[in-house]
Amino acid sequence: MNRMKTTGFLAVIGLLSGLFTNMAMAQGVRYAEPVFDEVSVSTNIPFSSAVKEGETSPTTLLLDFYEPQGDTLSARPLVITVFGGAFVAGSRDYADMVEYCTRLAKHGYAAASIDYRLLSFWNINATSLIRTAYMASQDVSSAVRFFKYHQEQFKIDTEQVFLLGNSAGSIAILSEIFLDEDERPVETYVSPDLGPMHSSGYPEYADVSPAVAGAVPHWGGVNGLDVIDKEEFVPLCMIHGTDDTTVPYDSGYCYNGMLPDVMPYMYGSHAMAQRLDDLDISDYEFHPFEGEGHAFYLSGVGQLIEEKFNACFDITRDFLFNHLKFPTSVAESNEPRIQVYPNPATDLLTIHLGDVAQCKPLNVTVMDVMGRAVFAETVSSTEARLDVSQWPSGVYVIRTEQEGAWAVRKFVKR
Repeated sequence: MNRMKTTGFLAVIGLLSGLFTNMAMAQGVRYAEPVFDEVSVSTNIPFSSAVKEGETSPTTLLLDFYEPQGDTLSARPLVITVFGGAFVAGSRDYADMVEYCTRLAKHGYAAASIDYRLLSFWNINATSLIRTAYMASQDVSSAVRFFKYHQEQFKIDTEQVFLLGNSAGSIAILSEIFLDEDERPVETYVSPDLGPMHSSGYPEYADVSPAVAGAVPHWGGVNGLDVIDKEEFVPLCMIHGTDDTTVPYDSGYCYNGMLPDVMPYMYGSHAMAQRLDDLDISDYEFHPFEGEGHAFYLSGVGQLIEEKFNACFDITRDFLFNHLKFPTSVAESNEPRIQVYPNPATDLLTIHLGDVAQCKPLNVTVMDVMGRAVFAETVSSTEARLDVSQWPSGVYVIRTEQEGAWAVRKFVKR
């Protein structure tokens, strides 16, 4: 479902060849599998300075940066992770954030776990919680713009920055993406006015775009469904337990309504998915975990439950891989809408062509990483199914052409 366009297939093959050359020492497919054994971590990097709720002096916000050791790529996709803790607790070195960043770096990504401003437990009230949640979103924006400004230092592909959050962190990243200036909660205007969403941080990156390529909110939500607009949508991969009452799976007051005068009313992943369907947005994933509660991959003492974390990581890994983009030059409006699933595939691969511009003939070619065609056909129906069970494992590129409009997709054969 990701949108990739190119005017020349050689550019795609060249990019893939570079990726494979870079990871020649490793076994596997970069981004789809772990291809690096060691990860380098740079800690306590300042990325913003901002005033917390109830304080007057600014606090320096820090991040930890993870990257594959020995990597020579000059522009890597970046995943910024944002911890949970109800906006009053939490840390960038929580077990899930560390594990996500470490595993993603071994897969070839750059990754970061960031601070954001927290609220003192003694200052909790309905207004301060909403203000602090908004501040957290501002801090997420600061981190995005910080990395884009320092793209050469951190070897970041600025077009491929993704966000991943847990609970409060998910709420923060969803607001960073969707909340417009005219949708700000009234509480954010209370003195002192917190300012626009993307106004926080150091002045040198004030004018840098905060746009991201996608987000993976774990058990997150929004304060109002109307903040989600089709024009500002980015691909989402939502993970949520159906029995979650801390951040409701569908809608309701947080923490099961135990503190209705303090905790906000929120719309969780199920309600958000329905909103996306109503807007005719298809480029999202929703993964409900039946019978699970809040933050279900963590034990009561904050340790990872490996089997449950692995399930969430696999979903995240595949979503990110499916939304990586090649350099493009054809206008997005001219691109055929192509979906490829499952990805990775083992037996049967479906190429779904949507309306395909009223089913006009579409030329489909599948090539391996050496540029050899393994499938070529003109398709007029809305779907093509390929038996890939006998194909060698690895990365394949699907190139489509329709009346001069090009699209490229990739998938992994396991």
